[in-house]
Amino acid sequence: MFTDPPLAHVGLSETDAQRQGIAARVARVLTSVVLRTFATGERRGFMKALIAACGDRILGFTMIGADAGEAMAVVQTAMLADLPYQRLRDAVLAHPTAEGLGPLLANVPAR
Repeated sequence: MFTDPPLAHVGLSETDAQRQGIAARVARVLTSVVLRTFATGERRGFMKALIAACGDRILGFTMIGADAGEAMAVVQTAMLADLPYQRLRDAVLAHPTAEGLGPLLANVPAR
């Protein structure tokens, strides 16, 4: 969505998962933990990922903050490829496209 800061979302939200009876783990971080925000001064926002409770599949992603659309595209690609979240967590992602995904996915609660 074209807002300031930008909003991007793909997949299920927490509410969607609850309504559908899908158990999920939630990881959240403020975008201010992303190193790029120190250089740009664009520190407003957050990232949230929804991960299957009984597996490692990414069910949804929401971000409000600079470059949200670019980060969402990376997550959507991983979702379409049915990659476990650890593949994104452990990837070296080019600055600035999806730099914050590592810290976000490092916060996924254990099963």
